[in-house]
Amino acid sequence: MTPKQRLALIVFNEYKCQICRRLGRAASLPPEELEIHRIRAGYEGGTYEDHRNLLVLCKNHHEIINSAQRKSIGITS
Repeated sequence: MTPKQRLALIVFNEYKCQICRRLGRAASLPPEELEIHRIRAGYEGGTYEDHRNLLVLCKNHHEIINSAQRKSIGITS
């Protein structure tokens, strides 16, 4: 994903974490505080090319989701 594509996705989501928004506490964040998460992970064949496979998340929610995914496949570190 290019920096331009990343920014376009963030702009489309109004500079807000999609989980925070669903929880009703979404505030606009600077682009550097938002991360792009692949719903279908790279090891499962997920890519950054399919926008339907992507979420814009704050760093906190991105870490929570990644941690849960690692635990679900048995990665403990």
